[in-house]
Amino acid sequence: MQGRPTVTGSNETTTTFTPELLFSVPLWLRKVVDYERINEELLRLISGLASQEPSIKRSNVGGWHSLTNLHLNEDFAEIRRIIGTACAQSAESLGFDFSKHHLKFTEMWANRNGPGTYNRAHIHPNTFLSGAYYVKIPPDAGDIEFYDPIRERAMQSLPLKSNTLLGNQSLEYECEEGSLIIFPSWLQHAVRSNNSEHDRISLSFNMIVEQTISEKPGTP
Repeated sequence: MQGRPTVTGSNETTTTFTPELLFSVPLWLRKVVDYERINEELLRLISGLASQEPSIKRSNVGGWHSLTNLHLNEDFAEIRRIIGTACAQSAESLGFDFSKHHLKFTEMWANRNGPGTYNRAHIHPNTFLSGAYYVKIPPDAGDIEFYDPIRERAMQSLPLKSNTLLGNQSLEYECEEGSLIIFPSWLQHAVRSNNSEHDRISLSFNMIVEQTISEKPGTP
């Protein structure tokens, strides 16, 4: 039958048999416009915070992790607006219904990871979308790595000719300065060790879904 693969005596198909993809994991990538100007100001702001505040401990092994309330700091209003718009567009691509619900920042923080520092594998509980914006990322400063959420696939490693999106149990993304990456908060990820001699600096964030409450007529 036309369109079906033909099996030979060696059990090889003579036509390409393309699989349908079920339960795909979305990942959104964007290069922010005018990022050089934005990053110059962010570097100044983050350096000031790092000189005044001690690091908090999350998934970071070494390095400096700011408080998680930068979304409330008006000095970060421009990048907050850019991230918020991108998250809304990401949700829109999933068919999100904005008629009765909206997205809301719950956390935004800065990371300054020096040589030899990294972030352990983790998720972001009780949130919808998470992500990172890259302010400064020297070569070999450590990529973000995502892990296959279908844990049952780890029961067997296949002898693959090459790494593919369908065959890997983990994938790295080599982001650049000005890159914005957004992903579902449940997707386990880590940041590889910074093997450069300079700091890797980024902003991370969490967004939740919140019900929109309409004011009733006559309420003050």
